[in-house]
Amino acid sequence: MGWIMRVSLAVTGLVLLVAGCAAETPAAAPVPSSAPPSSSAAPSPSPSASAAPVAKDLTKYLPSEEQLASAGARRQQDRLPYVVSSNTPLRIVRACGADQPWDAAVQNGAQAISVTDTVQVRQLLAEYRDYSGEQVVSGLGKALDCGKVVVEDESLAVKTRFSVPGVADPQLGFCGQFGSVRVAACVLVLAHGDRALAITSVGWRANMTEQQAELKRLAPTFAAAFDQD
Repeated sequence: MGWIMRVSLAVTGLVLLVAGCAAETPAAAPVPSSAPPSSSAAPSPSPSASAAPVAKDLTKYLPSEEQLASAGARRQQDRLPYVVSSNTPLRIVRACGADQPWDAAVQNGAQAISVTDTVQVRQLLAEYRDYSGEQVVSGLGKALDCGKVVVEDESLAVKTRFSVPGVADPQLGFCGQFGSVRVAACVLVLAHGDRALAITSVGWRANMTEQQAELKRLAPTFAAAFDQD
């Protein structure tokens, strides 16, 4: 009989304990910590990492308006340098109408257009990665054995080659005739360091011989600006 009473008292005590726990006020929700996130969280990209590449200003390697004026020319249009990409490829001379190995190595470029009384002169400058300008000029000389280039989307049949005395840069000069119209064009390519500059003359008022003479006359002015280090 005594053990029954002891069990009864134990059960009664357990019921009272559970009831007391149920009556207690629920604990408050934990306050969010104001501490900084742990170092394991992925860092946000820095502004410099997401910024677009900045084009180098290569226009300093092209003649100024004052230099052009002293040579009897004037700037018609000036285009700032641009970053070369798949959307803006740069081929200073499109030999054989096809891409050449060095075309994919261009990393910066600049272009401008000047005029004289008889011709329009387009300047197209490229800076290369893993190629020297001299390698580009040499490669172009060999590629031109195909006998044609594409100038302003027109095929030009190469008729003659020339060089400019007094200009020390590795160089390549040639003239040709467009097939669809009776117009000639001449191109002079200069090299310096990791750069190459193509100077192209086109015009209705000058034949092939006259255009070649005009490029030879202007070459020292372009070379003086281009040869800066």
